[in-house]
Amino acid sequence: MPLPPQPRQILDIADPSSSNPHDSFKVFTYNILCDNATREQYNYTPSRALEWSFRRDVILQEIENADADIVCMQEVDVDSFHEFFSVKLAYRDYKGAFWPKARAKTMSVQDAKLVDGCATFYKQSKYILLDKFLIDFQSIAINRPDMKGQPDVFNRVMPKDQMAVLTFFENRITGSRLIVANGHLYWDPAFPDVKLVQTAILMDQVNKQAEKYARWPACKDKKIYKLSEEMDGAPPSPPPEPAPSQEYSSPTQLPLLLCVDLNSTAGSSVYELLSTGHVPADHRDLKGHTYGNITRDGIEHPFSLRSAYSLLDDGPDALTFTNYVPGFKGVIDHVFFSTNALEVITLLGKVDDEYMKRVPGFPNYHFPSDHLSLLIEFSVKGRKEKKSLPEPEFGTSSRRDRRD
Repeated sequence: MPLPPQPRQILDIADPSSSNPHDSFKVFTYNILCDNATREQYNYTPSRALEWSFRRDVILQEIENADADIVCMQEVDVDSFHEFFSVKLAYRDYKGAFWPKARAKTMSVQDAKLVDGCATFYKQSKYILLDKFLIDFQSIAINRPDMKGQPDVFNRVMPKDQMAVLTFFENRITGSRLIVANGHLYWDPAFPDVKLVQTAILMDQVNKQAEKYARWPACKDKKIYKLSEEMDGAPPSPPPEPAPSQEYSSPTQLPLLLCVDLNSTAGSSVYELLSTGHVPADHRDLKGHTYGNITRDGIEHPFSLRSAYSLLDDGPDALTFTNYVPGFKGVIDHVFFSTNALEVITLLGKVDDEYMKRVPGFPNYHFPSDHLSLLIEFSVKGRKEKKSLPEPEFGTSSRRDRRD
């Protein structure tokens, strides 16, 4: 077993005086590598380090150490969600929202337990789950009127059953609201068009739900959730008074997070779409294919998004990978945030460089997945209220006096 790495460092990004300490939160995202990983796939990994009974405990320890308010995981199978993570994380104040891939609906109950999907856990003492929504890329694509009857949809998009889970939260204390999209795109680099179509569907659905959420009624039950045990035997302090639900005048005003395994790097069309809000119809990844309005008009979304870890790109702490296997090393897991509503406070840094010289790839005893976990702390930006102009003062003079 190689020597363990130095702990990953928490990197300060924002000036503490400029952020909002009264409305901040941490997000942890992780493709955990589902439990059917085999020695044929990972022959460089020690057998014990590849066993799911070992890996899941290390994954759980990472989640507990991160102590994030929201945890997004990809490649979580049905059985592990219900029988392990939901049970273990309940002791840490977490509840979860989960959907497996669509194939689970066609299988026996026993076989469906092995199907993976996306799971979003949240601390129920801090957040109220207002809504959850499944984004099934496959089903949406084949049912879109503009894509019906097109061979590329049936031959390239429909056979891939990736998906995303959308959750909508309200902070119990501050009343601010938050949309979190937790998703996983198709892996094969030979299908960049499919990944782009999946991302277009993701953003279209996020936009439609955000329009709905901007009109969502105020939350009436704002009582503070209490844990069953008091820490260190200290007497409980009185809970703060909850603020009313915040109101939002447009979908783009809502804070938005995308915690996604894009299986795509920063040079991809998928990344381009998310970070710039636009990909043209004649993009090289779409050439030779027909996908309805996408290949007729191009793709757009209205949100101002940035990848949180791109803030490190020009410095010595730049993240060089989130997926590390002998045949590939690169950043394909991303956390995009709405720049108008959220600010990055801290980021969990890269893996110890010296340690990386000693290992051929992940997973191993210290890193239980072939992906790297990401941890970001955000603050919700203060709302800019319209200033009301003071009434003009004309003094006590009469109208006639003012005319003279």
